[in-house]
Amino acid sequence: MAWFFRKKKTDDAEEAAEVTEASVAQNTPTTGPFDEADHPQRGALLDAGSLWLPKVAGVSIQFPFDNRRKEVRGILYSKKGGMLQLQAYAAPRSRGLWHDVRTDMITSIAKQGGSSKEVDGPFGTELHAQMPVPNVDQPQPHRFIGIDGPRWLLRATLYGRAATNQQLADEMFDIVRRVVVVRGQDPHPPRDLLPLTVPKPAKKK
Repeated sequence: MAWFFRKKKTDDAEEAAEVTEASVAQNTPTTGPFDEADHPQRGALLDAGSLWLPKVAGVSIQFPFDNRRKEVRGILYSKKGGMLQLQAYAAPRSRGLWHDVRTDMITSIAKQGGSSKEVDGPFGTELHAQMPVPNVDQPQPHRFIGIDGPRWLLRATLYGRAATNQQLADEMFDIVRRVVVVRGQDPHPPRDLLPLTVPKPAKKK
């Protein structure tokens, strides 16, 4: 004969709380790029509007400004001749954008006289391209990486030495893993560049 014992309600509640906490811990990503919901504290990261950015020793950060559009058009990290450009775009709530954007880029690169191929990378499918560059005789290598998040697409572009030197590329990828995307609640059509700003200098104590 089998005996069944009913747990006390307090035991049930404690077990449910443990399961909930375990689920939250399991679903919280430990490496980025992060969504603001998973990384709500900015801490020492630089506030560049739609992106919170890490400061990295030996790596410079620039904020290219488009005078015609009157806006920052991306974030540029540079080290030893290697470049990492970061841009965040609005995406639909229902699905990611990177597949469609990558397909359009393949067509666009070919029309410009370049070539490209899809390659598996640490963040999924990358696009490795040979791109025509103004005032340069030979096409230049670029690596395009797209990471789909909740209602956003983070696009990272490696060029210069970072496109061909894997050690330098890995250093740039470590930067990407620390970035936080701040999508905000403002409406943006899909593929709109999310607004970027130049971080304000830290206040002197």
